[in-house]
Amino acid sequence: MTSGDGVAITGIVLTFLVSAANLIYNLRSSNRTIFVNTVSTSRLKWIDSLRDKVSEFIAVSAQLAQSVGAPGGVAGLSLQRDALLHEIVLHLNPRDAEDQRIRTLADHVSELTADRERSAEFARALVELRDATGVYLKKEWNRVKEESAGKSS
Repeated sequence: MTSGDGVAITGIVLTFLVSAANLIYNLRSSNRTIFVNTVSTSRLKWIDSLRDKVSEFIAVSAQLAQSVGAPGGVAGLSLQRDALLHEIVLHLNPRDAEDQRIRTLADHVSELTADRERSAEFARALVELRDATGVYLKKEWNRVKEESAGKSS
């Protein structure tokens, strides 16, 4: 074996090692990207679901408050409102203050619909729930953007 053969073999081994290291790095990077994309997609579905539940809860509560004298419709609307309230609560983190504020506001709206009249307090409660949810969803949207950019929070 000549010195040229040794140089060639060394070059082949070094090329193999660099290629193997590059492969491992790319696989890890790809797995991280897939994970971040999966989490982001799941969080976006959660955001959409919570937005839909809260907006439907507000609409049903407003209908329920206006349904004076319609007992058949009241039972269905009450059931729908209660189901939406429980779905909203289950979407929220029981240990987060901001989540619990939304829960408290939704509970308050639910209690006010028991009176079945549109008072100024009821209207304020609906607006407060809507606005608090909007702020919360915007914060979550920003978290999704940060995570997808690689700045995990």
